[in-house]
Amino acid sequence: MVTIYDIAKKAGCSSSTVSKALNNSSTISKKRKEEIIAIAKLMGYVPNSNARQLATKNSWSIGILFSEDLNIGLEHHFFGGVLEAFKTYVEDLGYEVTFVSKKVGHQSLSYLEWCKYKNVDGVFIVTVDVDDVNLKELTESGIPIVTVDNGVLNVPTIISDNYQGTRMVLNYLRLKGAKNIAHIAGPMRSFAAQERIDAYRDVLTKAGVEIDEKLIIEANNYDFNSGKNALYQLVSQYGGVPDAIYAASDDIALGAIRALKELGYKVPEDVCVVGFDNIELTKYTSPALTTIAQDKVKIGREAAKHLIALINHEIESTPGIVKRVPVELVIRESTK
Repeated sequence: MVTIYDIAKKAGCSSSTVSKALNNSSTISKKRKEEIIAIAKLMGYVPNSNARQLATKNSWSIGILFSEDLNIGLEHHFFGGVLEAFKTYVEDLGYEVTFVSKKVGHQSLSYLEWCKYKNVDGVFIVTVDVDDVNLKELTESGIPIVTVDNGVLNVPTIISDNYQGTRMVLNYLRLKGAKNIAHIAGPMRSFAAQERIDAYRDVLTKAGVEIDEKLIIEANNYDFNSGKNALYQLVSQYGGVPDAIYAASDDIALGAIRALKELGYKVPEDVCVVGFDNIELTKYTSPALTTIAQDKVKIGREAAKHLIALINHEIESTPGIVKRVPVELVIRESTK
């Protein structure tokens, strides 16, 4: 069985330095920490959870809150990718992840009761119904918590730079000559949707463009059918088609393109369409979709780093957005 002394010998350092690296201490450099962790993995080191709990008073367990109530599964291209990056990062440090539930056996529990029962060191909220009565109790409990894509909860949040992405889209479309740019927004229960529609209004206003409310439609959800239905509503409300459409998600954009084709319009010849997410499918659609790429891996890793720092008492919990992750405009056929 590989011990920290074996790792120390291989790494050319003391056993205490190895222990600090494996416990993600901030007292050694990031480079050295990564070197030691890499050596430990190569040697097949498996930490003794009982010994670690005695030494650190931590359970080395993190709860994942991924609500089933929102009809968002683990295969979701954005949230699933964020979760995978988070999980990889914390597991490399020796943490176990477990999904928060409202039940233990046949007994119903609140989120907080479950977290106390499982003695988790922290909680990563991936998706959640913000109106859930159990949520406030959890977020006010003092347990280290981080979330993503949500500025409503009173906890630290990592989020894509929605303003930057919206500005990129609108500036690009205006440079291409588009004068009437519609926005198919996501549902307003989504914080990201609120940020993107606010950015749409702000960017155009600052450019001296008067906002035409007939060019704004709220989709019921972020999916294909919602985008398709929203396009029909837009055409009816506006009395025709605009020069370009900025959709709050790729699925909404693809649904809108389908509806445009059914109405006899060509993309991009008649209407340019831009999405948001950069899901894998957008490379292969006809036309391939111009979109804003979100860095799912970066968001997941930043969330993990922040939560670990909270668990280790290296930083204090600051409610609200603690980091905005840059996005990128990916230009494809739907705007050429």
